[in-house]
Amino acid sequence: MKAGFILNGVFVNDPRVLNEARILAGNGYQVYVLNLPPDKNVPRFVQFEDNIFLVHRRIPKKANNVLFALENTFALFDYSWNISIKRFIKKYGIEILHAHDLYMARAAKRASDHYKIPLVLDLHENYPAAIKEYHWANRFPSRLIVRPSRWEKKEKKYLSYADRIIVLSSSYRNHLLAKYPGTDPVQVKIYPNVPDVKRMSSYAIDRDILPPYDRKIIFYFGVISQRRGIMTTIEAAEILLRDNQSIHLLLIGPIDKAEKDRFIRLFAGSEISGHLTYYPWKDIGEFPSYVHASAVCISPIIKNPQHESGVANKVFQYMLFGKPILVSDCEPQADIVSKTGCGLVFKSGDPVDMAEKLSELINDNEKCIIMGERGKQAVMKEYNTVKQGTEIIKAYRELSASGKKSADT
Repeated sequence: MKAGFILNGVFVNDPRVLNEARILAGNGYQVYVLNLPPDKNVPRFVQFEDNIFLVHRRIPKKANNVLFALENTFALFDYSWNISIKRFIKKYGIEILHAHDLYMARAAKRASDHYKIPLVLDLHENYPAAIKEYHWANRFPSRLIVRPSRWEKKEKKYLSYADRIIVLSSSYRNHLLAKYPGTDPVQVKIYPNVPDVKRMSSYAIDRDILPPYDRKIIFYFGVISQRRGIMTTIEAAEILLRDNQSIHLLLIGPIDKAEKDRFIRLFAGSEISGHLTYYPWKDIGEFPSYVHASAVCISPIIKNPQHESGVANKVFQYMLFGKPILVSDCEPQADIVSKTGCGLVFKSGDPVDMAEKLSELINDNEKCIIMGERGKQAVMKEYNTVKQGTEIIKAYRELSASGKKSADT
């Protein structure tokens, strides 16, 4: 059976979509991915791996972004994508359509209805909440055109387009079912951002990847921004330094464009500057080496509706390599820590509490070893693509067995 992924992004840059494609391909599906090209020189059609084929949509990145920003004013983004999706379905004989992110639902719905094939909607985040946090969408005058609040009103309709919905966590699934009681629970599947253990474990460990610090390294991997809890982290680190704790912050990831100047000044001018290493980007192949060099790995995201939708990739990746984690009290990631005993939880946005929990970890090696091993075993046994991917296969088989679209849609 041929599955058609619809992604308003670059396939190779999205680990969730990449892992899902590999899960399906490994179970006998042919996966065709309509996505944006990483650069203008790549071929329109490319075989990525066995049973995974990339179809690159030819549209300038700037033009696509402008159309997206105008979506709630002039629906040209939907119109443009709908034409491409219809051509994609016809040319490659797509039998199940799989749209990634809420905002792709309408364009995909019109195309799937036209060819009478089922539609899977994959929610990578709580998009109506997320867009309210994006600087580009909420500053003046952009917000007058983007109209971020309209996505909250459109959510119910967009969810109704799908024959199956895939979400990041049980807590977000429960949230949607409570918010929209007419939704059939059978339609909503859970697939967390879990790692491909075999591939992640294949990367060699470079024990000299960092200078030999006589300090405990606290590692964060991901976007650098206030909403990701990095300000809280820096304040907590300053508290530890004033308490003469021997720590060093390792931050890897791009800085949010709207906050770039602020963080660059902060990194250079604060009391933490001599105890901080920052890299804007590192290849994922080096990730295990940085985890290996660290004492504690953190996910300090600020508690809000967007961050309550699921657990970031990095949390499970930290766990896989046997290090204790410290997370803020966003429900999905706090639940993982509570269930597995792989780390500690601090109150979101509270640097004092974060500093106390960090101190507890970095000063108790035995506790760190025990928690790290618990996390590793949890990923090996439960939180991995093989185990969690069964829900995606289940959704596809249900739709295949039905032989037609759900009567409700």
